[in-house]
Amino acid sequence: MRNASSLSLLSLLFLLPACGPTSRTDAQGQATRATCDYYAGCEEIGSGEGKEFEDRMECEVKARDFFQATWTADNCPAINETGFEKCLERIRTTSCTSGTDFFNTAFFVCGAGSICQDDVQD
Repeated sequence: MRNASSLSLLSLLFLLPACGPTSRTDAQGQATRATCDYYAGCEEIGSGEGKEFEDRMECEVKARDFFQATWTADNCPAINETGFEKCLERIRTTSCTSGTDFFNTAFFVCGAGSICQDDVQD
């Protein structure tokens, strides 16, 4: 019984940080991972003709650069949690074969106007 209580408390402690607002840096990291998972699923990472990225590291560097430039300290002091969750979901479901769908995800669904807010909401 005591072990079960300890495990439940430990589980709760790991979940607590997720309850707070997402920092811009954490959002950029999560979006970077989701983006590279997307590219991997679309078979765009690896050696060979027509691949977008040589390896996962190259994908992560370029994706992180994109999100850092899109969600800057100046234009994105806080993350809109609802918009951010929609962005992550949209990255996961964007078509591998539609340039229009990709563009819409990158610049509208995951753009600063959808993700950023002026300050942290209580």
